[in-house]
Amino acid sequence: MESAQSEIALLTDLKEKNISAFNTIYLNYAKPLYIYLLHKLKDPELCNDVLQDIFVSIWEKRQQLDIEISIKAYLYQSARFKIIDIYRKDVKYQKYLAELADTITIDAATITDRIDNRKKLLEIEVAVNNLPDRMREIFILSRFEHQTTRDIATKTNLSPQTVKNQLTKALRILRVNYMSVDVILLAVLLALLS
Repeated sequence: MESAQSEIALLTDLKEKNISAFNTIYLNYAKPLYIYLLHKLKDPELCNDVLQDIFVSIWEKRQQLDIEISIKAYLYQSARFKIIDIYRKDVKYQKYLAELADTITIDAATITDRIDNRKKLLEIEVAVNNLPDRMREIFILSRFEHQTTRDIATKTNLSPQTVKNQLTKALRILRVNYMSVDVILLAVLLALLS
């Protein structure tokens, strides 16, 4: 584990295109970061791709890097954001939303009802995607992956109470800020997802 002084020196060297500083960061953090990704994604090839993306990004953005906490925390935060993006683009996730839209339709014979429900479902998806990053991650883990509060707390390194608070805030934001979405549809969606 790097001290604050040596991390500052390492980042300074990295910004000056010092490949040795980059290699030091890679050697210190690549393996534990890969294990973390593998635990979350369960796909070694995908984990290798994500790991490569993270380190390529660090090298490409080295001049703009503004790491306020620690290199390790920055890397794990980058990994979490990549995981959220993967979930968002996941075919199974999209298929689940499409199936959900089909089950919500009240009158399957009416095409306009189907279109309206799909639009509302897309509004809900947009609403979820507009939540703050950590809150969205917790919401997706809870509602789409059916993770328990305790599991989410362990995965996100938060207390169970913080996870509950984030879920409560997410639901409040969805209710307050997205009242244009049919409230009954939102209630049905949330009930189906829990």
